[in-house]
Amino acid sequence: MNRTKALTTNVFILSFLLLLGLSNQMNGQKKEARKLFPIDYNTAFIDITGRVVIRASQTELQNAVDRISSKLGRFNGPAPESWITFDEFSEGFAVTHWTLCPKCCDPGWVDGFIDESGRLVIPPPNFLSLYGSFHEGLAKYSDKGWGFINREGRIVIAAKFYEASDFSEGLSVVRVSEKHKFGYINQKGELAIPSQFDWARDFHGGLAAVKLSKDKYGFIDKTGKVVLSEREWRDVGDFSEGLAAVKAEGTDNSVYVGSKTENYGYIDRTGKFVIAPLFDRVQEFSEGRALFFQIGKNPGYGFIDLKGQVVIKPEFEDAKSFSEGLAAVAIKSPGDKKLWGYINEEGQWAIKPQFQNVDSFNGDLAAVNCDEYGANCKAYIDRDGIIRWQFKIDPYS
Repeated sequence: MNRTKALTTNVFILSFLLLLGLSNQMNGQKKEARKLFPIDYNTAFIDITGRVVIRASQTELQNAVDRISSKLGRFNGPAPESWITFDEFSEGFAVTHWTLCPKCCDPGWVDGFIDESGRLVIPPPNFLSLYGSFHEGLAKYSDKGWGFINREGRIVIAAKFYEASDFSEGLSVVRVSEKHKFGYINQKGELAIPSQFDWARDFHGGLAAVKLSKDKYGFIDKTGKVVLSEREWRDVGDFSEGLAAVKAEGTDNSVYVGSKTENYGYIDRTGKFVIAPLFDRVQEFSEGRALFFQIGKNPGYGFIDLKGQVVIKPEFEDAKSFSEGLAAVAIKSPGDKKLWGYINEEGQWAIKPQFQNVDSFNGDLAAVNCDEYGANCKAYIDRDGIIRWQFKIDPYS
């Protein structure tokens, strides 16, 4: 196996393992606007002009990795071919992963942090530690549990939690063990809201979505008080732009008298439905638009506005929420595959469908696949659809 393929495989495995650190119900933070963009399988960063500003291979970083690896004690000395990869930057730092023994069955991944110059500023304290990104000045770390460090790398909350979310509005969702329920801690590590929820999400605008018990959902304030809850609610989402998606049970007599339905609508901060529950699937509002999915004879994705009016018809095979004025949407190609492009808020094509897969715009650039699944070609495009950076590899090399 050549190094490119081996690196790709190990990066995928690492990413998958890191995802397991959080419950599906624990919501992450919205990404901050990018200033630096990952390339080459997350082994380098470019700036908005396409200039490479950080590489895993730069001498100072390689020397720091070798020096620290030799002190961690798990393997005999630094590895001559340590695989170094990066996560996205958040609050000026990016998690850096590398291997202590890349050719071993267990390569021994460890984490540190680099700053925006590519300098390793927070090393791993031991060979067991993993890090999450910084939010509100604190980052998660694991050491037989989850805790938090500050920007100097000092432990401020001990790793005593079975699960922990990033901080949002001063609070983090935690669970002490697999058998415990979810509660919230403050930035001192104190239990601010007791562990009492079947699942819980981050705070947004002073309210957090929670599952109170079987078939009972609602929203709490920062004191832990349940401020919104209705018997017919079957699921709740985060507040965004003043509204939250809620699935509600209702009655549909068009099939037969008393037939029960469960559809999504949107409530305001008083708990009143301001957009009736008529949708099969929805996402939270972003830039005044919410993505919805229509089932039936002509299924598809479309967008509604804050009044619940359909402003972009559900005629797309797939779609992502609006970001920086554009939404990624897909149509079906003649070969029965998806082709992605971008529309503006009026539903007009801003970048015509031509890509096999895409990400949303972030920092005025969007990542796209130049070929099917991005196996051999990845790129960043600007808002005019012009490629600003492109990376191709030979799959047979």
